[in-house]
Amino acid sequence: MAAKKNILVFVAVVLMVVLISTPCYASKDEICKDVDACFEYCEVYVEGITPNPTRECCDNLLILNGRVKYIDNGVRRYCYCIEDFSHSHYHPPYLQSRILNMARICGIHRSFPISEHMDCSKL
Repeated sequence: MAAKKNILVFVAVVLMVVLISTPCYASKDEICKDVDACFEYCEVYVEGITPNPTRECCDNLLILNGRVKYIDNGVRRYCYCIEDFSHSHYHPPYLQSRILNMARICGIHRSFPISEHMDCSKL
């Protein structure tokens, strides 16, 4: 009986370690790798570090905007990806005014949210 209990405890501990060390599904997702690679060009602008988004930022937003509609639950998945990206490293907080202005400056209508703290499940 004690051996079964020890095995059960061991399995529970191993399972907890695996779950804790495994990032959320979004970070393993190929979609998130694309979103991360594109959005990293915009991060310095939405943090307030640079005065304007770079051409690379605008070009990559346009790319993401074009792709989001061809992905199942694309808006929700992009939301999760950007939040996962923002939580993956230390950075100044994203400025909502910059997020809103970025689409205008880049001349696009963004079809997905950019946020650090949004309930993506509601999208």
